[in-house]
Amino acid sequence: MKIVSRSVYFVCYIIPTEPFIRRWRVKRKGGPHRFRVTLRCVFVFLLFPLIGILGCDDNGGGGIVGERPALVTKNKLNVEILDATVGPDRRPSVTFRLTDEDGNPIGRDGVRIRFIIARLDEGKSQYFDYITRVQTSPAGSSAVQADFEESGTYEDLGDGLFTYTFDTVLPENYDRNATHTVGIFADKTVGAQTFVANATFDFVPSGGEVRVIWDKVRTETCNSCHDPLAAHGGFRRDVKLCVLCHSEEIVDPDTGEIVEHVDPDTGNSIGFEVMIHKIHMGAELPSVRNGVPYQIVGFRQMVFDFSTVEFPQDIRNCTKCHSGATQSDSFKTNLSRAACGSCHDDVNFVSGANHGGGIQLDDNNCSSCHLPSTGREFDLSVVGSHTIPLKSAQAPGVNFEIVSIESAETGDTRVRRGEHPKVTFRITDNTGQIIPPSEMNFLRLTLALLTLEYHGQDYNGDGIVTSGDPTSPWTPGGENYIQEDPREEAQGPDASGNFTYVFKAMIPNVSGSGAIGIEGFRCTTIQGANQRRGGINCDGTRDLNGNGVEDVGEVFNQIREAGRAVVRYFPITDAEPTPRRRVVDDERCSTCHGVFSKDFSVHGNIRNNTEYCALCHNPSHDTLSRQLPPVGQVALTNSLDYKNFIHKIHTGEDLTKKPYLLYAPPGGAFPNQFERATDFSEVRFPGDRRNCETCHLPDTYILDPGRGVLGANVLPSTTHEFIRGETTKTVRRTFFTSPVISVCTSCHDSLGVSPSGDALTGENHLGGAQPESACINCHIAGEPLGVEEVHIPPLPPEERIIRPQ
Repeated sequence: MKIVSRSVYFVCYIIPTEPFIRRWRVKRKGGPHRFRVTLRCVFVFLLFPLIGILGCDDNGGGGIVGERPALVTKNKLNVEILDATVGPDRRPSVTFRLTDEDGNPIGRDGVRIRFIIARLDEGKSQYFDYITRVQTSPAGSSAVQADFEESGTYEDLGDGLFTYTFDTVLPENYDRNATHTVGIFADKTVGAQTFVANATFDFVPSGGEVRVIWDKVRTETCNSCHDPLAAHGGFRRDVKLCVLCHSEEIVDPDTGEIVEHVDPDTGNSIGFEVMIHKIHMGAELPSVRNGVPYQIVGFRQMVFDFSTVEFPQDIRNCTKCHSGATQSDSFKTNLSRAACGSCHDDVNFVSGANHGGGIQLDDNNCSSCHLPSTGREFDLSVVGSHTIPLKSAQAPGVNFEIVSIESAETGDTRVRRGEHPKVTFRITDNTGQIIPPSEMNFLRLTLALLTLEYHGQDYNGDGIVTSGDPTSPWTPGGENYIQEDPREEAQGPDASGNFTYVFKAMIPNVSGSGAIGIEGFRCTTIQGANQRRGGINCDGTRDLNGNGVEDVGEVFNQIREAGRAVVRYFPITDAEPTPRRRVVDDERCSTCHGVFSKDFSVHGNIRNNTEYCALCHNPSHDTLSRQLPPVGQVALTNSLDYKNFIHKIHTGEDLTKKPYLLYAPPGGAFPNQFERATDFSEVRFPGDRRNCETCHLPDTYILDPGRGVLGANVLPSTTHEFIRGETTKTVRRTFFTSPVISVCTSCHDSLGVSPSGDALTGENHLGGAQPESACINCHIAGEPLGVEEVHIPPLPPEERIIRPQ
């Protein structure tokens, strides 16, 4: 697994200066290489606070850095194409304007400009680039590929205006009435930063109106994950520019024949529709699952392996990319074997293998079976065949509400020490019908405790000691959280459909406030679903022979339909309940991941609210209860503190310390259980992890005394060293890492941390050895090395965050 659930982590690269470049490392023969491309994950995920450290290099692992780049927020290079023509000599010309960040005209000095000219024929879905080259592999295979030029002539018109005449001469028989598009990509380096500008312009050489355009996908849609889209060294950032070169076919200039546009080393298409689908499908490609890597050999024979890419949500959500453009629906109406076969690459249209429609030698009959939409789920229509079972209209819905929390002893809304929380809750479907708790296949109420300080509160678990997993006698308990199942003992419903449940756990000797959350699912049958389409054997009744495979006579047509978890707070000693600090927004997560429990699943599809996640993922929580090293082996746990492990997951392959393992509950039955681990150091983030506000709410990732991780009562993250016996685990040492150091080193994990966990040793830190209390000397909000400053974007002094009062 390379990402969480179905996640894709693509090429990401942003142009600023080298110490601030975020790139994507991909495998290449002879070692890793960083492919500077940004396809905004289509993953990929999001990020939580990348707290700044004075020792960060270009990779999240951290390291020693040199001088900071100039602080610039505006693009010092902008290109606007004003006109394009084709002269009598069949040489295209383009008139364009260069301006700086304030709209002032600039000259060409220091600006590198490259040009593309391509044709879009009526009835075609792809361009034909007039500029080509022949790419030859070391094995001797060659292929015609699209290219650009910069060898033409310029005329300086003054005031930042220029006319460029191409060196390329169009063919004698070129279609003067077809849509032609000129593309420009330019770059300019100012100090330590490189600025990039792209532009395209549609025209008809005969002077007629442009009637045929390409507008299937918008760059803005890509940038919802890729932040920003930036391919080929970061210089191509506009989808419209990409498609000028990346066509499925290309004209051989020597023969005039239309040939396939491929990478000669692998034979893989570099056409936009095929290549982009395959990249985003990545590890889910049938060919990859069968052991054939998906690779493209690029510049200087660098091998880019996309076989480990995982899409950050269900790949069947076509509208994640196909939306917002005038031709976004073309994926439903303009069907082709190339586009469909790019994801379904085990289908052979020539032989008919794995294709219910048999042999198809052209695209003429695709729409006969595959209509755009019929309104039916799981049929052969384009929309129906991409139905996501969890989003099926057949699902009646599960909705949770916690109506109130009070003391079972006094009826007061304050639940004091030694008292039991009484929870009143309601479960309904989407029509408002009451769902009794007994009808839920899984239902839990979770209790967690907060500290006193507003702006600094975190869950701490003080006094709540779990007994461990009863199925695993060797699993020690720890201070964490309490979960109870209310299905059998909940009382109700009352006239409003409410049920009540009294916790068996009582409030310990703590101060402040507490929180209770509810989670759960029920098994719902979805007609038309099966295991191949994403259906499951939810309630255990579908798998007659118990082998986990949908055999003849079995239909795995169920889903775990989860309700959105909700949280409600209650006072213990506070006058009013104090909520936990809120630092992220689910809406920001959904930008890449879609809707939790619909498009993206964690913990068996039942955890779907970041506010709820923090109930369990508190500073006391680590992997102790789930790790099963060999008998007699000493092992170290990993923290499951929210602020620590989420950063690590999203840092992924840029971590210095690998592997980064997290664990599912042990498999098998005691005492013959086995460890189930997932390595998240293979995660590829599609965007720029320095952009903290990809995930964070404003000002929640800064260092400010008394707030966030500098709150007075935010606890250190806890980990353990333990040794496994035959039926026991014995904790040998317990480690505590202070909040600031815990969160900073979750990304910058090459920094040396003292055994006490409250200081940096100076390893890979230009500030030298420093206690946590000294972090604010450099990294406090508003200072030149404040967290918000050393992440993205670098801000000039007048735009820096003012330290909140």
